[in-house]
Amino acid sequence: MTILDHPSTKLTFINYQEIAPEEPKIDRKFISYDLQSMKQIFISAYNGKVHRWLDAMDLYDQEITAHTLRVTALSLELGRFMGLSNDELTYIQYGTLLHDIGKLGIPNSIIHKPCKLSAYEYRIVQQHPVYANEWLTKGKDYEPAKVIPLYHHEKWNGMGYPYGLKGNEIPFLARLVAVVDVWDAVTSDRPYRMAMSNARAAELIRSEAGNHFDPEIVDAFLQMGVHMAQRLS
Repeated sequence: MTILDHPSTKLTFINYQEIAPEEPKIDRKFISYDLQSMKQIFISAYNGKVHRWLDAMDLYDQEITAHTLRVTALSLELGRFMGLSNDELTYIQYGTLLHDIGKLGIPNSIIHKPCKLSAYEYRIVQQHPVYANEWLTKGKDYEPAKVIPLYHHEKWNGMGYPYGLKGNEIPFLARLVAVVDVWDAVTSDRPYRMAMSNARAAELIRSEAGNHFDPEIVDAFLQMGVHMAQRLS
């Protein structure tokens, strides 16, 4: 299956909000985040639908919400570093806030399982981008940014999910968020493992350039120097 077979090929990015994302509150020296302030900054830019999605996520799992806010903030940092336009930053902000909402369709027993998932359970988790896309397709105002929830688990080498897209078949914004998403995941504690150090996580990101990730985006991420800071939260 190629990108031409997917419904997202019909999407047209437009500056539907005509705003630029505000500066998220990040202490760049220590990579710490004022999550509550960030939430207010991010959701104030859009309609109440995003607020309701995040409220639902809070009820389901506050750590997923915190992960979402961190990934949104750092994706915006990376986008600015790479010189993206205000329109593209707007799409990153909107799409990344919604990138994990499909997990609301995954059983709690799987999301919070304190050990490694079985092959069957992992296949269930792999459906969350599809769930997100199905829900967001019902509202046209989500269309400009929904490539991020749908494609952020695709891999540069074609071994990702849900469609196995490869290289430039994967929308650029989804490729960018993919790097930050993995960075935040591996540098955060999970029920089944402890967080990696920044140095080890940076080596993982570097080693996956050309496999999991777009090499150009990996280069930019490492040049940005996030891995050189000590993360406090």
